[in-house]
Amino acid sequence: MYLSRLLLDPRHKQARTDLANPYQMHATLCWAFRKAERPAEGESEERGRTVEPFLWRLEEGKTPIVLVQSAGQPNWDKLTERFPGYLQSSSEYKPLPLEHLQPGQVLRFRLRANPTVTRKDPQNPQKSKRHGLKEVEEQLEWLSRQGRKGGFAVLGAMVAQSERVKMFKHTGGSPIVLQSVLYEGHLRITDLEAFKNTLTGGLGHAKALGFGLLSIARG
Repeated sequence: MYLSRLLLDPRHKQARTDLANPYQMHATLCWAFRKAERPAEGESEERGRTVEPFLWRLEEGKTPIVLVQSAGQPNWDKLTERFPGYLQSSSEYKPLPLEHLQPGQVLRFRLRANPTVTRKDPQNPQKSKRHGLKEVEEQLEWLSRQGRKGGFAVLGAMVAQSERVKMFKHTGGSPIVLQSVLYEGHLRITDLEAFKNTLTGGLGHAKALGFGLLSIARG
């Protein structure tokens, strides 16, 4: 597994577009993970490409920083060839070994997630609808439930930020509104294999839009 730290140049036109639209950000980051495959008969070369899965999170601050976690080694040269000047400096990435993790280990964590719950539609009981959780208590309960399924116990957590974010998949299309919650705290590993799967697969929904990346550190 690899972790990349990208410093975007906010003066760059594509960077400004991506910072304003998570759909566009994901599409741009995909350039570093494209694998060329022989296209099927009748398909263009572009259609004959697949993209390795990855997670990402925008770290807000004076300088836009995007963290990208991937199972495969990224090729950021492909992105900068496509968008020269997109990054302020050479991209940095490093392997993230999981061998040091142990059952019972306590770690600090940071997570931006889209906590939701699925409820029956009162107008149509045959259908269900996903709802974003707005109350802090509900958001923390959601995190605890994710931990029980994902191989960890939340020892202490706080909601550092919670907001409704509006985004558009297409210009002129209907907006999509998601609940964005930034969690910080400490956890204990309870099931090592499940926890490793959580790290690689992420937590919750809307992973392509910058949610679900669980960052950990000792301490």
